[in-house]
Amino acid sequence: MTTLVHAALTFRRTVRASYGFVAAGVVTLLLLLGLFRGPLESLQLEHGLVALGWLAIFGARLAARARRGADAAKWLDLELGFLLLVAAHGVVQVAGGLQSELYPIVYVTVALLASFARQPIGIALVGVAALLEAAVYFFCESHGDDLRPLLLHLAFIVCFGVMSLLFTRAEIARVRERSRRELEGDRAKIQQESRMFRLVSAPSADGASDEERLIRSSLEEVRHQVYHVLQLLHRTLDLHTCVLLMREEASDRMRIVELISDSEHIAEGPFDAGEGAVGAVYKRQLPMNLQNLKPGYKGLCYYEGPALVRAFLGVPVVEAGAVRGVLCADRVDDRPFTEREEAVLEASIAQILRAMENERIFMQLEHTKREQTILHRASQRLGAALDEEAVIEAGLEAARDVAPFDFAAVTFYSPKDRKHRLRKAIGHAADVFEGLTFRDNTSLTAMAVKNRHYLPYRGLFDARQQVVFTKRMNLRGMKSLLILPLIVREDAIGTLVLAAHRPGAFGDAVRPTLQVLANQLAVSLANAKAVKRLEEMATTDGLTGCLNKRAFLEELDNKLRSAQRFGRKLSLIVTDIDHFKSVNDTYGHATGDVVIKELGAILRRVKRETDIVARFGGEEFCVLCEETDTEGAVLLAERVREELGNSVFQSELGKLSVTASLGVATYPDHANDSAQLFEASDKALYAAKHGGRNQVRTA
Repeated sequence: MTTLVHAALTFRRTVRASYGFVAAGVVTLLLLLGLFRGPLESLQLEHGLVALGWLAIFGARLAARARRGADAAKWLDLELGFLLLVAAHGVVQVAGGLQSELYPIVYVTVALLASFARQPIGIALVGVAALLEAAVYFFCESHGDDLRPLLLHLAFIVCFGVMSLLFTRAEIARVRERSRRELEGDRAKIQQESRMFRLVSAPSADGASDEERLIRSSLEEVRHQVYHVLQLLHRTLDLHTCVLLMREEASDRMRIVELISDSEHIAEGPFDAGEGAVGAVYKRQLPMNLQNLKPGYKGLCYYEGPALVRAFLGVPVVEAGAVRGVLCADRVDDRPFTEREEAVLEASIAQILRAMENERIFMQLEHTKREQTILHRASQRLGAALDEEAVIEAGLEAARDVAPFDFAAVTFYSPKDRKHRLRKAIGHAADVFEGLTFRDNTSLTAMAVKNRHYLPYRGLFDARQQVVFTKRMNLRGMKSLLILPLIVREDAIGTLVLAAHRPGAFGDAVRPTLQVLANQLAVSLANAKAVKRLEEMATTDGLTGCLNKRAFLEELDNKLRSAQRFGRKLSLIVTDIDHFKSVNDTYGHATGDVVIKELGAILRRVKRETDIVARFGGEEFCVLCEETDTEGAVLLAERVREELGNSVFQSELGKLSVTASLGVATYPDHANDSAQLFEASDKALYAAKHGGRNQVRTA
């Protein structure tokens, strides 16, 4: 009965989730029966009801498609496409069939679906359109053995579908490539200008990060200040062109940063730093005042072709003893620049340099504030994480905030066996490195632990020359790498490994922050291990490694509540070593501890993974067996009894063998709560004792 109900509910959910397919199938059946065949005036009420039903279902599925979004609506796309195809064929059948003038509606529908549906769905819909065409032809409009009309229609359907797919994909690829190039050009421009103004190195991470937005804001502020300075110079000194050129950081070329000009013939640049009058100002590091220039003078690089200016003044932009650029001014009338005007340009340069310095200070403060915020948030996460897994996840999440990566891993190092173990890896191809263990070698990971210093020095990575873990298990496709040792009290306990596809991901701007984060991660991991040891000491018996009495009673209550909730059986085995007092009296307590320890080892060895073993006190042990009836618990108890009886212990007085008595009780057969269950199994144990020992009894 339960199976039938489950099947009915499953069928109901399936129908509700895909009733659009059912509706499309029904309309297809009506098409094949020729319901819509005939002139328009022959349509009756049932035809209108079918159309209204189709509109209602199509609207409902379209609304569901809008709610779910593109990523979770593949089947809905197929459903909507099927509905549109049967509707198109319905219109064509009303208009006179496959030979009617409205038949191109089918081609338009196929092209539309192939263009806007995702590629697998688009291909599937073209196939559905072809099958529907063949079915309508054979059932409604077959003309003997003449298949030429059908083959012609199928050829056009496939042609329209494939062409729409190809052209749409090509256009999408073209738009994406153009957007990518524009984005890369925009970032390259930001990088060039940020270096020219000596703000900070431009970010290389994908996406508009906080650092990138900060750089954009600072660049806009500097450009705004420069523009206003040039505008004031242009107006007050009656200039034809006022332009600021700055040298690119990585080359000897100069680029126009900002200009105000009445000319329409400004060259784009960049320009050679030694070119013309501007180059002379740059090289000599002195102002240059040219007057009485002949029309058509070719020495001004920022004009396209000969210039019409008659007077030129260029002043070097000097910062910290180095020439950073040139501020140029010119006039078309033959009016030379005076010393006072030269002083005005020099004062304007000082104003521009102050604006640049202010933005540098502001960016440094914002960068420091961001670092402090990230580290504070990381400290809170790491402080709240008490177990090893949570600490590692918090550390990797904080590292991603500092410097986005494509691969990250945490490794542990054991000085006893001199082995490195990869504890956790995330990102690109992380599953390949799962469970990786390797000895001390010449890898960067091992060297970072030995030297207690980050590697590689410049953060660059070449898989052909550098090894991260082992030669066989090395990273591939990465261009940036940073391996930070996790140091606790001068000892390296492991490493934090970060890698990225892009170059320069872990440069000087982020490395110090990552080093601080690695130190916090190391301390938190050491604390997590200490907490784990404390928990083990609080819940584990020191001699046998089994749970202690307090922890076992808590587990007994929890497991019994779970058994009550889900209606499952729960069995308890209580065991006690026979004549253990005489063992201690005869062979000594040291030998007695060996016997107890061996019994604990036997119990842990023979138990199932879900069973719980505890030392309840003295020589008494308990085994809690989930989802186990009395018969299964007795089998386990007999195995324990036999293994202990077959064990031989060595002592100063010779060989020693012991036996054990065991009692078994099961919820709900013998008890209704944890106290009754323990009491029932304890009574069974005493029954085994009084019945001759070395046996198993049930409640």
